[in-house]
Amino acid sequence: MKHLGRGAVLAIVMLMVAPGTATAEAKIEVIIAKPSFLKPVFGEVEFLAEIYTGEAIERVEFFVDGERVGEVREAPFSLRVDVGQENFEHTFRAVAHGVSGTTGIGELVTPKLKVDEEIDLPLQQLYVTVTDGEERVLNLDRPAFRVTDNGKEQALVTFEKGEIPLTAVLLIDVSESMRGQRLRAAVNGASAFIEEMRPLDQAMVLLFSDRVIRATQFSSDKATLLAALDGVDAAGGTALNDHLYTALNYLDSVQGRRVVVVLSDGIDLLSALRMDEVLWRARRSQALLYWIHLSGGTLETPQVASSWRNADSNAQEFDLLGKTVAESGGRLEMLSSLDDLELAYRGILQELREQYVLGYYPTALRKDGSWRPVRVRVDRSGVRVRTREGYLDY
Repeated sequence: MKHLGRGAVLAIVMLMVAPGTATAEAKIEVIIAKPSFLKPVFGEVEFLAEIYTGEAIERVEFFVDGERVGEVREAPFSLRVDVGQENFEHTFRAVAHGVSGTTGIGELVTPKLKVDEEIDLPLQQLYVTVTDGEERVLNLDRPAFRVTDNGKEQALVTFEKGEIPLTAVLLIDVSESMRGQRLRAAVNGASAFIEEMRPLDQAMVLLFSDRVIRATQFSSDKATLLAALDGVDAAGGTALNDHLYTALNYLDSVQGRRVVVVLSDGIDLLSALRMDEVLWRARRSQALLYWIHLSGGTLETPQVASSWRNADSNAQEFDLLGKTVAESGGRLEMLSSLDDLELAYRGILQELREQYVLGYYPTALRKDGSWRPVRVRVDRSGVRVRTREGYLDY
């Protein structure tokens, strides 16, 4: 017979004895060992009942918020239940039935997450692409994912897959180098992205050279977005850093899955901002960055001097742009032909629709601006996982 100190009891225990059949030795005590009464619970959790008695147990029934969720007939008396993602109190009850007819009941209530806790622990969301070779893996469930933040494993509080609305900035270089066929292909590609947006998606069109040429508000109205692409001319130099920084600022004002799709050759000659400043801004954002590069199929670091920087500095800016894109969890799309532009835009949109979205409240935040690396692993061999590499702790 097991013994437990009364100071460690974590549940309210009630005893019910069948008339005329039970003695003091036949009492059944039920302790809810998991989940903890101290912590809010979300999604799938372990429900574990510990039974203390001198008689054999026939079965244990499990209830969550008054609804029967299953039964177990032998130890360990445990099962996994999904309590959903809403921020509620939850009542866990286990009813143990002895072979003599004696019944014992244990009950525990988990708290809801307090508002001040939500402020202190901002939800971190990760948009995760999983691939096996060239194919995306779409059949993983919540238990397959493990997330570490600053080296410590985190408890997932949200898990989604499939269709999730997005908010995108279509950032299109319309500088002199995009004149003619390049610009026409860019307009057609961005138009394809807009045409395939779903009703809850929204986008902003931002055309730039060394200044903002045209910009819309965030909108779900396709006609408004397409009109911004009509009749634009290519002119001026390229200030990609400045306008990428601006796009990230615009996305701070909206909620949900945030994305910047950049179309540019990536040779920034005129920005006042350095790329390390853009990287800092991207690290404070949860936005995904995708870069469509008209590279002819290969990515070569340019050796071009400008009035702001020498050739080596411009090369470093170009390489750091690639690092920023990869670190965000997005990717670089190198095109060998202008005919591939529409396909590239459609492919990015399809990838976004097939991502997993994981949410967690990070532990031990310091609010000191330090870099917190994030890693996501899945319980499947031979696959590649791509997501944001980390964030700045502010």
